[in-house]
Amino acid sequence: MSNLERYLTIRILYPKPEHLDDVLSAVKRISEKARQFDGLIEIGAWLDKDRERVVNVTLWETKERAAKATKEMHPLFADIPWEAWERAPVENYLTLQRVV
Repeated sequence: MSNLERYLTIRILYPKPEHLDDVLSAVKRISEKARQFDGLIEIGAWLDKDRERVVNVTLWETKERAAKATKEMHPLFADIPWEAWERAPVENYLTLQRVV
């Protein structure tokens, strides 16, 4: 498998200041579960204090493995009230194609 075949996702969250810790705890919980799935190469979250956002990144061996893990994980995190915790809609980048 070449590095060009890997699958990258980026999710940008805009937490309300009073819910930053809630969002970070939820992201940590999701990340810990994701690490149990085959095909995950890397997962992490970065805080962009200047823009008051959290940037989540995952790197998978294939898009298929990412989709399988996502399908299995979604029901496990249905209790997270993202809409109540965020000040702006989430931005998801799920169709990125590596070109270099």
